[in-house]
Amino acid sequence: MRIAIMLYAGFQLLDVSGPMDVFQEANRLYGATFYEQQLVGPSHGPVMCSNGTAVSTTASLRDARASFDIVVVPGAPLVAAEHEHRELVDWLSRTGRNARKLASVSNGAFLVARAGLADHRWMITHGRDAQRLASEYPLVNVTTDLNCLKDGNLYSSDGVSAGIHLALTLVEEDLGEHAVRRIASALLM
Repeated sequence: MRIAIMLYAGFQLLDVSGPMDVFQEANRLYGATFYEQQLVGPSHGPVMCSNGTAVSTTASLRDARASFDIVVVPGAPLVAAEHEHRELVDWLSRTGRNARKLASVSNGAFLVARAGLADHRWMITHGRDAQRLASEYPLVNVTTDLNCLKDGNLYSSDGVSAGIHLALTLVEEDLGEHAVRRIASALLM
């Protein structure tokens, strides 16, 4: 399974590292690289996250033209204005349509909505951003009743810890409940 995890200036590091650890633990338990993870950003090199840590991409938007089975869109402490991250949203619009699974963590839901991939679908986001998401994207059905949500191939979660649960949901669909119990135990969840 090829996974693209999007990086952009100001992303929440835990929204990336939590799911990455779940996928990596699945690889360890599987005994091979079942999940091939790529950190995709606007260009090659470091991307500064919200806590000041620089994380290097493994592929740029221009290089990451191949299809992905899973695309993960992390959130950020501050939701960017609609005109920001245009190149990233354009890439997501093209790539996300062909992904087997599209997952947003927290307010990464805004980028998915901007890409036109959530119209007439249900999503969840961080509680502080739910009203804004519903207001700015009236074609997106927003709920706050769950911490993880699946609508077809679109998955969303309401925050950092829910992003880990979201990744566990994705793994469970691929490798089963037994694998997820072992991963959760290994990660002390």
